[in-house]
Amino acid sequence: PWGILKWAMSLDGRISLPNGASKWISKAPARSWVHSLRSKCDAVIVGGETVRKDNPLLTSRGLANPEPLRVVFSKKCRFSKDLNIWKTEVAKTCLAFGPESRTSAESIEFSEGPELLHLDKSDAYSLFKALAQKGCNRVLLECGSSLASLALQQECVQELAVIVAPKLLGGLPANTPLVNFGFTSIQEAIELDQLAFEKLDKDLLIKIPLQ
Repeated sequence: PWGILKWAMSLDGRISLPNGASKWISKAPARSWVHSLRSKCDAVIVGGETVRKDNPLLTSRGLANPEPLRVVFSKKCRFSKDLNIWKTEVAKTCLAFGPESRTSAESIEFSEGPELLHLDKSDAYSLFKALAQKGCNRVLLECGSSLASLALQQECVQELAVIVAPKLLGGLPANTPLVNFGFTSIQEAIELDQLAFEKLDKDLLIKIPLQ
């Protein structure tokens, strides 16, 4: 699928406070734009940690009918049963996991229940391959730094959508959109060009094609 990686961050590059609080870094117009973006996608992907920490709804707020498939990619498969994302009368949900998490995933007793998606491996490429087989052509990643970085490294991302809010959060170096790529030289850096800028009220949206 065509992969879009989206994140919102402060001017100093933070996606949350040290305590994990992130609502809301951007303002209402930027969040409305994200709802519109979701409505144009077949699936929206988050990691398990994002679900446990933020309890997101991950819908287009009625802009799409049906709503895009909500995909939770998890290696631990440890969740409470009352999370918003398991309310499948709102939108369909898929819990994706690799071979090592099969027992944990199948032991969760959901009241309504997501679809269980078995992956060959616990990585972004296997996830995108499985979603393609389900007919997903356009996929939005709204995940944490580990999955975002892995998706970039495995060339699952063709476009970046970055919202920059004029705020200074400070805090820990780890509260950034991506993790360490392991680069040892500046020449290894991911080069970006064709940047497009758009104002969303006081927030700045940066859209960058990667291919």
